[in-house]
Amino acid sequence: MIKYSKYFPLFFLGFIYSHIYDGSKLNFYYSGYTNVYAINRISNQSLIKTPFKLLSFDMGLDYQNFSFNTKMGLEHKLKTDQWWNLSGVNNVDYRLDFREYYLTYFPSFGEISIGKKIHAWGAVDASSPLDVLNPIDYYYLFTDTDETKIGRESITLDLFPSDDMKIHLLVMPNHIANNIPQNDPDFPITLPATVEDYQFLDMKKPIEYGGYIQFSLPEGDLTGYYFSGYDRTFNLYGANVFMDDWDVNSITDTIFSYRKTEMIGLSMVGFEGDLTIRGDIAYFTTDAGNESIESRPYSGQNQFGELLDFNTLTATNYFDISAKYYQYCLQLEYGLPLEIDLTTQLFGYEKIQVNGEEVDIDIPNFEISLDGKDLFYPGMGSSMATLAEQALIFNFTKNILDNSVEIQSTHLLDLKNQGQLHQFQISYNIMDNLDLSFLLYKGIGNKNKYPDNPQTEEINESLLYPFNAMEEFSHIRAQLQYFF
Repeated sequence: MIKYSKYFPLFFLGFIYSHIYDGSKLNFYYSGYTNVYAINRISNQSLIKTPFKLLSFDMGLDYQNFSFNTKMGLEHKLKTDQWWNLSGVNNVDYRLDFREYYLTYFPSFGEISIGKKIHAWGAVDASSPLDVLNPIDYYYLFTDTDETKIGRESITLDLFPSDDMKIHLLVMPNHIANNIPQNDPDFPITLPATVEDYQFLDMKKPIEYGGYIQFSLPEGDLTGYYFSGYDRTFNLYGANVFMDDWDVNSITDTIFSYRKTEMIGLSMVGFEGDLTIRGDIAYFTTDAGNESIESRPYSGQNQFGELLDFNTLTATNYFDISAKYYQYCLQLEYGLPLEIDLTTQLFGYEKIQVNGEEVDIDIPNFEISLDGKDLFYPGMGSSMATLAEQALIFNFTKNILDNSVEIQSTHLLDLKNQGQLHQFQISYNIMDNLDLSFLLYKGIGNKNKYPDNPQTEEINESLLYPFNAMEEFSHIRAQLQYFF
């Protein structure tokens, strides 16, 4: 279902065009691409039914000191293994989404922008701990094009006090979480359990704001950042234990929240001969808050259906999790012999201080003690933290045959828990704006880091670390892409 409000960018463009059109002053432009994918598991050649962007279309309109931009995407997802039936209504889900639509005004002192926008903070190409403004759609984490970010409504102000200085300020009036697949067998990163909407604390006035100041130096750039917002990934807040009217059966209601988090950071770009150095570091302070959960009624389903009601609260458990941690990413770019381009990154995060309450849950025939400190997970920062606490990434790129063929080899090594991701891709430019590529992907799991805990699962497996570790996952992909 496509909401009517999502057509607003088209209506807005039409309104501007009809009211201010002047051929000598108005500039209209567009670009985009369309994709056709085929992705199969290597183990059994079965089809992988993850969504992809069938069409991405960017439009822009400039008039005097104003500019309006929008980015539209048409998502395509197969429901069955009938890969040949790409247009059947019963076989394909389509979703139209305007990832961006924003209006920019260019006064003499800088820029003012309002609308839904994709932001980019930090100096490294990807995995930046500073790039926290937009939540991530994990379905697109391994795609080639920049489709991972989810647009946010925001107001931004850019000031240029001098030629070598820029000040950027922004306000975002709401909160959007990362889109992480739940119980999807076609995706290698999943949640250990399905979390329902009723299990989250209500967010009060979730306004986010921040900014940066950038200095251009003779040998590069130096930028300082500040951001105040809410985690993109949920964390455990507490749990209530309810008994039935007969005081015989019990049920545990696990409660989650998006913690309030502040970030300060620093990024730099420098050059030394043929070597380019980029670095980002961010320091986070996060707090779960102290909202009471004692008055929350149980709203979930239970195994007894309508036969029993769970209205008697027997225990309230608040984990009171807070922490200080930092993340970093160092990127080096260098040209190797044989015209091979090397890009390498060192990523990691460290916990400086974690606080949490020890909670004893005692219900009939079951007792367990949980330490809030063991249940902490960084909810803001780089998406790379989902895969590894410390990782080394290598990317080798080589162009041959007058740049008509590009060969890429990418490798991610988990330095702490032995997980690995390897990717080999070859792309061929058939003709102008038409590319054909083949990709081989191999994931070597590190799931032993989080062994199953049968005792905890008897309460609610959502109490565990909120992500599974990397799993064994390998596929081959063919892609035809046309740019316009």
